Amino acid sequence: MLPLKKIKYCYQGKFDPEKLAKDNIDRLSTGLVPKNSKVLELGCATGFMGRYFRRYLHCQVIGVDINPAVKPDITGDLNLAAAWARIKKFKPFDVVFASAIIEHLPDPETTLQLIKAVLKPQGQLIITAPNVAHWRQRFKLLCGHWDYEDYGLLDRTHLRFFTYFSFQKLIRSAGFKVIAVKIDPAGGVKYFNWLFKYFPNFYAHQICIQAQK
Repeated sequence: MLPLKKIKYCYQGKFDPEKLAKDNIDRLSTGLVPKNSKVLELGCATGFMGRYFRRYLHCQVIGVDINPAVKPDITGDLNLAAAWARIKKFKPFDVVFASAIIEHLPDPETTLQLIKAVLKPQGQLIITAPNVAHWRQRFKLLCGHWDYEDYGLLDRTHLRFFTYFSFQKLIRSAGFKVIAVKIDPAGGVKYFNWLFKYFPNFYAHQICIQAQK
């Protein structure tokens, strides 16, 4: 069980995407959730995004997390059928929101099929993942470094790695229609942002995909 103080991707205090940079991955992804929708949030951590969806977007939210310490609506391992059996009791959903979760799963292809099964017809998947082909990581690899870390692109808990293109291919291969792809450059490259925006696989640090069942 992870104590709360060690949970990653957790905002201290109130989560307000409007106070984040316009290209921040959390602002990009939460901005795609429709008002008054029924949302399944996978990997909800302390539920800070779910609280925002409920309070400001008037959504019905079911949060799922493996860590019982955060007291999610459903405690479960997304790799296990038991967790999905509990999730299915609340289906169908208008939206499945999966931020920074798919890269931690050994079999994302199967997970995407399970997601489809709990979505309404025309339901939406909003999903994010880091881009292993980001320019900083390319530079490190050029220098001979592939070093796992506690946080970031090479987080030691990442089991699968995606690029701007392979991430989209994964979603399409699962039978989803990709509606929009947004990127967070994590600061970009000073003086060259205008140029590198034309090369998203080089520029993107995080990728957000909005897809439809």
